[in-house]
Amino acid sequence: MGKGKGIGDDLLPDTNPYRERTLAGNIALGLGFVMIVFVTTGFVSPNWLEVDPRFYGTKFHKLGLWVHCFNSFPDPNDLSYKRFFVACRWIFNPFTDGYAEIRYLIVPRKNYKTFFFLCEIQTIRNLVSNRKGNLNVIFAAFFVATQFFFTLCFIGMLISIALTLMYLLCIDEYYRVKVLRWIGADLMVAAVCGTVSLIIFGAQGDGRDFMPDWEQNYLSWSFGLAFVGEKIRSI
Repeated sequence: MGKGKGIGDDLLPDTNPYRERTLAGNIALGLGFVMIVFVTTGFVSPNWLEVDPRFYGTKFHKLGLWVHCFNSFPDPNDLSYKRFFVACRWIFNPFTDGYAEIRYLIVPRKNYKTFFFLCEIQTIRNLVSNRKGNLNVIFAAFFVATQFFFTLCFIGMLISIALTLMYLLCIDEYYRVKVLRWIGADLMVAAVCGTVSLIIFGAQGDGRDFMPDWEQNYLSWSFGLAFVGEKIRSI
């Protein structure tokens, strides 16, 4: 006599995550895992833009979406020229004196015009004086657009993880196709948002209109990982 099915089998008929998985399904899961690692690393790491280490005396060091690092950035609000910002800080750091006052130099203020979809650049010119001369710095609103679209991309990735786990672990056969459609739609929207953010930053991030010493700045490995992650998501 064969073993009969228990109550648990009736209540949870699809709890086996390895059921009916083909080679294509395994490849998709593997690529999805790589995409998650790359996109998450790009989202949290401070290496989207870096200064060439072969040059000394630069004010800028590196930045990510949420962290900026300076070597010796003068505070334009300090008329005595004694305050300089050094090392890495979260852009919303509330603890460093004077850092909140220069946030408009790092990230544009909230009352700037909407730039979404049209990607229109709104700039403010600030003349920063120091003992060696004058430094003209132009700060563009494109960076907020990059943060906005890549955050949507990251949220879309989290939603796709939740939907995939639902599909693998606890979805009845009747809803599988519907959940797959939700996952596909979510991935497409997230891929579009991620691609838009990368295009915006790639076009403007290492230009003269953003960080100081722009001639020595280059797009770094965090940007590259985010780019590869988005290409994998598009597949």
